[in-house]
Amino acid sequence: MKVVFKPGNAYEEIDCFDFREYDHGIVLHDEQGDNIGYVPFEILSHIEPHEGEQVPFEGGQPPEPAYDDE
Repeated sequence: MKVVFKPGNAYEEIDCFDFREYDHGIVLHDEQGDNIGYVPFEILSHIEPHEGEQVPFEGGQPPEPAYDDE
């Protein structure tokens, strides 16, 4: 997958195999499970799956986001 973030005036990308989400950001892992980077949520733009990593949704559409009434 490709993680896109904006640390300054330009967008940057990091290719990774997997990531783990924490309170303030995500840690990126390679195929061996080694840490290859950290991206704080404040600068994270989006995560793009590579071709072949995409999983189709049931019914073809993503689920509606759940809203918390609290």
